[in-house]
Amino acid sequence: MASKKLLKKRVKRKVYEVLDTCDYHIVNEHPSADAADKLIDEAVDFHDKMVFRINNANNKKDFNEISSEVDKAIVDFIEKLNGLR
Repeated sequence: MASKKLLKKRVKRKVYEVLDTCDYHIVNEHPSADAADKLIDEAVDFHDKMVFRINNANNKKDFNEISSEVDKAIVDFIEKLNGLR
């Protein structure tokens, strides 16, 4: 079972990667800048939701569910980032 601290760091690290890539698209006026802006909003909402759930997790089952949801979201964000190019 992962600790709350490690799970939060993992979520934060992945969300920052998404934000960094989207920021690159926006700053360089890439044609997909609008889509990148929407993806930033989605990533921030995901971060807030996951931190709330992690803080309220009480047992191993909760952590496993959150961890699998984070894994799924990471793949989803990667697919969306690849679609920006």
